[in-house]
Amino acid sequence: MSDDENLWGFARNDVRKGSAVKQFYWRDLKDLEENWVGLSVEVKRSKSSKPPLHLLSGNNARMKLMLNDVPLFWGTIATSYYGAWLVRNPQPIQADSPSVPAIGSADVQEHFELPPDQRIRGWCRYFINKLMENQADFLYPGHWVARPMLPHAGRSKSGDGSSGWYFSTLPDASSHLPNWYARGEGILDNVQAQTVHWLDWDLGHIIGVHAVDPLAGRLKWWRKKAREGSLPPVLLWYVGGLCSYVIIDGHYRLQAALDEDVQPTFIVVSSTDARQVKLCEETQQRVFSSLMMQNAKNPDFDVRTLNQALINTFDDRPYHRAGTHAWAGIASDQQWVAEVTSFLKEQGTADNLDDIVGRCEW
Repeated sequence: MSDDENLWGFARNDVRKGSAVKQFYWRDLKDLEENWVGLSVEVKRSKSSKPPLHLLSGNNARMKLMLNDVPLFWGTIATSYYGAWLVRNPQPIQADSPSVPAIGSADVQEHFELPPDQRIRGWCRYFINKLMENQADFLYPGHWVARPMLPHAGRSKSGDGSSGWYFSTLPDASSHLPNWYARGEGILDNVQAQTVHWLDWDLGHIIGVHAVDPLAGRLKWWRKKAREGSLPPVLLWYVGGLCSYVIIDGHYRLQAALDEDVQPTFIVVSSTDARQVKLCEETQQRVFSSLMMQNAKNPDFDVRTLNQALINTFDDRPYHRAGTHAWAGIASDQQWVAEVTSFLKEQGTADNLDDIVGRCEW
């Protein structure tokens, strides 16, 4: 990427495979006060086939995350819509996603030397560029948003470990973008991974898709970086049906943060669709007249408050609603139930089977 592209925050990557050209674009996103809040990513590619990493859906609120032909997990939404059941398929210990090559010490040091307010922006661009270069196949065609989710110091409770952690997206002035949050209690264990989980939608669960080796040399290296304060963010993909996040890259970095009791940072990528805003002209005129009247009566009326009220009243930019594309690949509810039943009985963890099948709240 050239220096000029860095200045105006736009990049394009054309990847040719066979006769098809896949195009990726990104640009910086700012709120109304010109604060940086993330990246907008446009993906243009063929829709002819499912990507290797994809979500399947079926009737009765059933879903399944697949990597090629291997199920990574099964999920189903409770009838109360207060949460969901997750059944994880234990995967062998491995390195992180090949969509993002292993991060080297030079990359870590380069970003660590940036001013704190630019560091997360730099990592956000880094991950998106790597996903582009490696044609990350979970990035199906359409519009995506990448936003940081950072530790919220005011919500962290000293001495409580990860149970006191709270993470949220950057505060912004009406960016109309999805806002994310997660709690430390929602980080699933990837060292001694359980098979069955109840996902309370209030926690914003972070789901690993493979096991972590607690004795791995890479984990020791990342623990050192966590102690130094240079640990890169963990890359997450928002899965709307579970109101949770799947780790795309950073299983070992997250474990290093947990082991060192250092709050990690996250970058959440999510697909979005724009929803147009319909404004009422009568309401706009009424608000405008009221504000002008107050301003005339009170010479000291705060200009910032006045401007913000006018912006909120006349702001017709579309809202970006987050969602997760799923393919209708589960043949029937009976098939999904049979798969989950067989799997849980093989694992010896069928205690919650009736609640899972019946979509009962935990």
